[in-house]
Amino acid sequence: MKRLFFILMMTILPFVSFSEGLNAIYSFSTYNVPSQKPYVEINTSIQAKSLMYVNNEATIEFTLVLLKDSQIVYAEKRDLKASKANSEASIIDIQRVSLDNGQYSAKFELKDKNTSMTPLIIVDNFEINYPKNQIAVSSVQLIDSYKKTTTQNVRSKNGYDLIPYLFDAIPENQNTITYYAEIYNAEKEFGKDSTYAISVVLESIKTGKKFEGIQKIKREKAKEISVEIGNLDISSLPQGGYYLVVEARNKNNILYSYSKTAFYRYSSIDNNSQSIIPANAFVNIISKDEIDDNIYCLIPIASEAQKTFIYKNMKTASVDEKKHFLYVFWRGINPENPNIEWQSYMKDVKIVNEKYSTKIKKGYETEMGRVYLQYGKPDIVIDEKFKSTSGMRQSSVVSQALNPLTGEFGQDAISYMPYQIWKYHNTPYGEVNKGFIFYAPQNTLTEYFLLHSDAKGEPSDMYWETKLTRGNMPEGMQGEAGLQFIRGY
Repeated sequence: MKRLFFILMMTILPFVSFSEGLNAIYSFSTYNVPSQKPYVEINTSIQAKSLMYVNNEATIEFTLVLLKDSQIVYAEKRDLKASKANSEASIIDIQRVSLDNGQYSAKFELKDKNTSMTPLIIVDNFEINYPKNQIAVSSVQLIDSYKKTTTQNVRSKNGYDLIPYLFDAIPENQNTITYYAEIYNAEKEFGKDSTYAISVVLESIKTGKKFEGIQKIKREKAKEISVEIGNLDISSLPQGGYYLVVEARNKNNILYSYSKTAFYRYSSIDNNSQSIIPANAFVNIISKDEIDDNIYCLIPIASEAQKTFIYKNMKTASVDEKKHFLYVFWRGINPENPNIEWQSYMKDVKIVNEKYSTKIKKGYETEMGRVYLQYGKPDIVIDEKFKSTSGMRQSSVVSQALNPLTGEFGQDAISYMPYQIWKYHNTPYGEVNKGFIFYAPQNTLTEYFLLHSDAKGEPSDMYWETKLTRGNMPEGMQGEAGLQFIRGY
C-alpha cells in the first residue's frame, strides 16, 4: 500500500499533487524469511525541494512507532540529512523491521528541523500473514528499476538492488510496469523438485476481469523462496484502475496463492471508445439547464483527468460534448447499465443538497457533501453544538513512545466550537472504523468544514482538538471530543 501526504491538503491515490510544506510518499511491503520470521519494509521518499535549507543542508527528524494490539513493538527516532546540491532529487529511506504475523498500526512523524511548521504525521495499518508450511506470495512491489547486486546494500533483496516506484499512477508516456514479488514454501506445498506455475496478470479494479492481452506465465522449480521480477508492456492498456496480480498455480492450473497491488494507468486509449449514445441513455432526458449541475456534482468522485475536463472545458464545451462526457463517465463505472449508476448517484446528490447547501454553495460543493458522496451515508453521527471538556490526557502515540511517563491532566472547562463526528464501519476503500470530524469555526452552524480524518488520503491533523478549542487546549492533550472520535459515541 502506498499514499502521498502533504501538510495543507491531501489527495486520494492513484492521483498525486503537491502543496507547500514537506512532501513525502511512503509504502509498506511485507516479506517472509521462512527459516526466520517475516518483516515489513517501509519505503519513504521525501521531496528534497520541499525542505528548508540552512547553510545548504536540510535535516528531517524521522520518528517511527509500530504497534500491535495497542502495544508498542518498535520505536525509532533519527535524523535524515539532505544537501541543497541534490534538491531536485528525492530522499529515499528504506527500513526493514522483523515482526510476527498479525495486524499492526504504523505511526510516523517527519519534521523539517529548519522550519517551525507542523510535522507531517502519517498513520496507517498493515498486516503480516505468512503460514509456516503453506505456499504464500509476498507483497507485490512496483519498482522503478533493478540490477544484479554486486555489493550488498540497503536496497539489496535476494540478489537484486531495487529502486522502489512509490506512486500508484503510471503516466501515459511510460509503456512498461516493473514489479517484484517472492513466493514461499512451494516445495512444502507441491513437493521437492516438483514444478508449478507463476503467472503475472492485470485485473480491472472495476469489473474484476483479467486483461488477457497482457500477462506472463512461467514454470518454476519448487523451492523455499522464489523471486518473480520483471516488467510488462502496457502500451496497449486502456486508461483505468488495475491490479497487478502475481499468482502461484499447480500443474493443473489450480490457484494456490496470490498477491496484488493497485495502480492507475493514464492513457489516451479508451476502454469503451465508441462514441454513440444509445437512444434510451439517461443523458437524453437531461435538460440543457440541468446538464452542468449533473457534471459539476461529479467532482467528489471524479478522477484527476475527469476533473481537468470539468474545470477547463465546461465553459466552452457544447451541450452535446457535455452529454458525451457525462455518458462516458457513468458507462466507465457500469458498462452494462450506466443509467442505474446515474440514478443512484443523483439520489445521493439530492440528499446532500437538501442537507448541506448554504446561501453560496450547493450541498455537493461543501466538505460534508463531498465526504457523503465519496464514502456514503455515515454509520454513526455525533452532533455537538456546544460542548466543553473538563479533563485531558496526553494523547500523542509518538510522544508516549518516546516519553512513556504520561498521565491524566486536570484543566478547567474548555469550550469546543460546534462539531460533528462521522464514523464509517467500512469505507469503499477497504478500511474499517474510520472517522471524519467537521467543525463550524464561525459558530453559525450554516457550514461545517473538515478538520481531521484517520481515513487514508484525507486531511489529517494530529492537533485537531487544539484547533477545535481555538488553541485553548494544549497540543498533545486529549479531551472529550478526542475520546468521542476514538470510541464513536
